[in-house]
Amino acid sequence: MKKSKFAVILLLLFCSCSTLNQSLQLGVGLGTVSGAVAAYSGYSAGGQSPNLETIAIGAGIGAVIGLATSYFTHQSVTEDRKSCEADQIEMHFGDLPPSPFVIPKNLNKKGSR
Repeated sequence: MKKSKFAVILLLLFCSCSTLNQSLQLGVGLGTVSGAVAAYSGYSAGGQSPNLETIAIGAGIGAVIGLATSYFTHQSVTEDRKSCEADQIEMHFGDLPPSPFVIPKNLNKKGSR
């Protein structure tokens, strides 16, 4: 049983999304589930029976935290991709490398950065 919980947690940690919309959906989903589980576990550990309202509050707090975390994480990944993109060579004429038509990007264009 412990191995299956560990496998699920490990798989959830390696989830990734390509668009902002997918990142936000994943963040809200995981945050909601995590918040609800945390609220339930906290009350159960204290020997109390949690009601639906406290679980809903925990899920709401988790959803907000998951939303914010996924937004900022996606923005930092987007910035990293842009910085790596500037260093790459732009290719023309669609040939596989080595192509005689490789033209480096001109980073000194007017209006760039």
